[in-house]
Amino acid sequence: MKWAIVLYSIFVINGEPVEHITWQLTFPHHEKCEQFYTENREQILQGVNVFSERKYGTSAVLKELGCAHAVADFDTEIPENPIITLRLPLWQGTSI
Repeated sequence: MKWAIVLYSIFVINGEPVEHITWQLTFPHHEKCEQFYTENREQILQGVNVFSERKYGTSAVLKELGCAHAVADFDTEIPENPIITLRLPLWQGTSI
């Protein structure tokens, strides 16, 4: 098992919350993640919007975006069933 600080997003799709994390961009601690978000806020929100439209169409509504501690088994290319804790919300709202 390995851990990383990652960006997470929570969408509501058809009334159900769905959480996504990104393993492609990791940080050594929450402060670095928060700093990255602050410096790149507009681009991150635009990227999340593009991701949600491609994956879910127009039915996804972003409810929260932030940094979190993720623990997973990296025996596979994309870790399955990560344990997400220590969420630090950086954006909360009803849509982007």
